[in-house]
Amino acid sequence: MRCSHVALAVLAAPFLPFLVLPANAGAPNFSGTWQLDAAKSQADQGQAITLTIQNPSGKLNFERIVRDKDGKELKSQFSCEIGGNQCDFEENGHKAKVSLWFNGPALQILKTDGPKEDAVTQWSLQLSADGNTLTVEFDHIDPTDKKQTLVFDKKGT
Repeated sequence: MRCSHVALAVLAAPFLPFLVLPANAGAPNFSGTWQLDAAKSQADQGQAITLTIQNPSGKLNFERIVRDKDGKELKSQFSCEIGGNQCDFEENGHKAKVSLWFNGPALQILKTDGPKEDAVTQWSLQLSADGNTLTVEFDHIDPTDKKQTLVFDKKGT
């Protein structure tokens, strides 16, 4: 069953940008530095997560830094056009792929080819009405696991 989910996700990813209307019209701007609000999130104890997003004209530059309670830092990053082809995702030393598209106001990110403990995950990013809170829902497809929601506050606001 897991293989069929992965196969479906991989086969559908290139076509998703064409199925969602309208692609970038009036799309929210996710630019900023975002800090995890641990009290509102389903994150590991003692974990600090910072997202830095630059969203210039249809392209998303994304960096995630995770610091565990022991101070160890893991860095992930990609730069990708929204609604374009798959892009490389440097994830803590592992090479994965991502593709991005909008589903209404929510930015969808499908990560494939990740490490075996997190091979395929779909992220849904949504801004609050005032633009100061970013909610990220992770749907773990392969291996299958429960959804996880993280809430971030915009730094400097």
